[in-house]
Amino acid sequence: MRKKWLLVAVAWVVLGAAVFGWLARATYRPAAELAHAAEGAGGVNLPVILKPENTPTPTPRPTLVPPADGNWIANGSFEEGWTDLPPVEGFLINQNPNDWTLSWLERGEEVWDLRTIHPDDPIVGIVSGVAEMIHKLSHQLPPDEQLGGPKALILDGAAVYKMFHRGAAFGSQLTQTVRLPAGTWRLTVPVQLHWHENLDPDDPTWDTYTAESGAWVLFDGQQAGGWATARDMGDREWYEHVVEFTLPDEQDVAVLIRVKSIYWSPKDFFIDDVVLEQID
Repeated sequence: MRKKWLLVAVAWVVLGAAVFGWLARATYRPAAELAHAAEGAGGVNLPVILKPENTPTPTPRPTLVPPADGNWIANGSFEEGWTDLPPVEGFLINQNPNDWTLSWLERGEEVWDLRTIHPDDPIVGIVSGVAEMIHKLSHQLPPDEQLGGPKALILDGAAVYKMFHRGAAFGSQLTQTVRLPAGTWRLTVPVQLHWHENLDPDDPTWDTYTAESGAWVLFDGQQAGGWATARDMGDREWYEHVVEFTLPDEQDVAVLIRVKSIYWSPKDFFIDDVVLEQID
């Protein structure tokens, strides 16, 4: 009888270990899957974007040593170089900033979170081109657009990241995964939008949704952040996306930055001085 109970106990131990292992596998998700997990079931409508072949994938910051400047984002001011990506559509060579992953929507896809603005126009919000995504260095800019100038396009250092197209609807994305300790955090993403057309004062949707930018953090099946419309950002002004969130324990966090244009009209987006800091 004692032997029988011993066998039953062993069986329960084995079964418990198997169930625990299954649960661990079911709940563990590598950092690379964080963004995709939040993209399912609606979320913020952040669909998977396939990168071009041979696109390098940066390695997340490997340690939890606090950075000297308090900014946990690597290469937040785009000063630390880039990799030239394979040509797109035959000639366009985009620059993937070091420590970031650059990707974009392909022609024919619908831009993210498309609002029904002109249902009688089937081309509104359908990607018609790939943006040019490059670094603009200080010496390439006129003095008034350099750091400290009255029309500064650089907020920190000697470079700014630019995403733009002269005549197409497009969507572009930068992502970075950072491992953070528990605490309360703030992500700040400055974006400047440039218009190149006359606004229609009789069409309230035109200047609102023609171009948008967004910033998010994705962690442990949760998300924080959102879009800002063209009206929010203004024209040739710095707009700051500010996202605050709390982590109950140490974990990987995916940072996403997106820009989009839904019309076939010129749009320029400038991004610089991205900061992720602990605030508690």
